[in-house]
Amino acid sequence: LMAAPSGSPKVEFLHLTDTHVVDLSVVAEPLAAARKHFGNTGAELAKFLSGPTRPPGSDFILITGDLIDGFSFVAGDGRRVFRQIDAFQRAIGACRVPLFVLLGNHDITHYGLSAAAKPAADQSFAGEARAAWTAAMPSLRQGTYYAFEKQVGGAKYVILMLDNGYSAAGARNAPGFQMAHEQLYWLRRQTETHVGATIILAMHVPLGTDAGSQAIKGAVTGARNIALILAGHVHKDGIDAVALGETSTVQVRTAAFGYGVNNWRRVVLRPDSIEVFATGKQDTVEKTISIR
Repeated sequence: LMAAPSGSPKVEFLHLTDTHVVDLSVVAEPLAAARKHFGNTGAELAKFLSGPTRPPGSDFILITGDLIDGFSFVAGDGRRVFRQIDAFQRAIGACRVPLFVLLGNHDITHYGLSAAAKPAADQSFAGEARAAWTAAMPSLRQGTYYAFEKQVGGAKYVILMLDNGYSAAGARNAPGFQMAHEQLYWLRRQTETHVGATIILAMHVPLGTDAGSQAIKGAVTGARNIALILAGHVHKDGIDAVALGETSTVQVRTAAFGYGVNNWRRVVLRPDSIEVFATGKQDTVEKTISIR
């Protein structure tokens, strides 16, 4: 667990999601043609993270999944080719603030071609992908779901980073995203352990009515201190209320960075509140959440 210095009057971070960095240099032509709209995202992310176009003052950056457009792809000669995690590492190499990431469905998916030469998603390689990510990213060294803390004045914030990008099909609109039982147990224990803190849940797929969402909601039933959920996946902005047992919390979605370099949000943690800024707006607070 990583903590900010005690007594900090505020902690500020940026929320990004769905960066979809991709290296298409040896990918089979039908796949490369279908994904070419993300071809420049690595360069755009590198430029943003290096500082000139990034809002100043961030203590860290949080990216909620679909870091890359695919864990591996089929090449023109039928081989599986990788290079994608390497491309993401190059994109973040100049970032000078701590970076916390979690995985989305694209990050654990191999993309091949169907008999009709259409892109075909395959998550049977999810275990291999997770192992590669834990070796590559410092924030994932303890696993693909984890927690870290920030102290803001007298308030302790605990940010729980979830791994909820697995589904049978691996497609963005597939129903029934699934959570492993051990992760649900970990989530429940985290909320039981940190009853005196303010909890933020970060995940790729936002909570809805699917089986994975119901499992998460069941795991945190009884927790009354979950103040905010951060998610992505649907590529669109949104702020809404989500019922969690007898309480509700605010769920915030940020539009996909892969579709626009202004798709980022400032989030400011204060001793008595959380300020969520409008996407791409450095000075416009869209939602204030009281934590007292």
